Amino acid sequence: MTGESRADEEYPTVPLDRLKADGWSLRDCREEVRAEVAGFTVRAFERRYEDDSLRADVRDAGGPDHLWRLFYATRLSFTPPLPPGFGPAMALPKVRSAAREEFAEQLRDEGLVDIEESGDERLEVASGTRAKLTRYDATLPVETGDGEGVVPMEGWIASWHDEAMLLAGGLYPTVALADALDVPDLGYDPEASREELQSLIRGVEY
Repeated sequence: MTGESRADEEYPTVPLDRLKADGWSLRDCREEVRAEVAGFTVRAFERRYEDDSLRADVRDAGGPDHLWRLFYATRLSFTPPLPPGFGPAMALPKVRSAAREEFAEQLRDEGLVDIEESGDERLEVASGTRAKLTRYDATLPVETGDGEGVVPMEGWIASWHDEAMLLAGGLYPTVALADALDVPDLGYDPEASREELQSLIRGVEY
């Protein structure tokens, strides 16, 4: 895993030891303009991680070579800096809306279809702040030994602010991959994936 140090402090802190131990690797770093809000440019500094171990297991079992589990963490900055009295909480609703649209587009870029926003929850993160979690249901068309198939997927995006405005989330299959892909049992547990993703989100800090 490379590029995961905090040499560039624009990026948020993530639970690197846990990611490494569980077979995740840094997929890419992104710096991009995410939104324009009330005359301010919102720039995102994002790191995205993939579960390479699961991808290799599926591939070695004869299944399709694809991204199966994703985790990302983003810190947002404002240009010009927000003035006194115009804190992140005031900008958060518009930034959250733009982030949801961006996340849905990223799911489409990964080949997912039938993407639907399907509910909100609250999650307490490491700082004690309660983040807003939004769930997306989607499906991934795949080629299996039996021909065309689909894998139900679930994506999450969380948004909150502490000293900075932060986003985190990810993606995972919601069914046993052995059944969906017509491959031998891989020991994949959708509920464990959901719990792990939420644990990773809790570990994101400024």
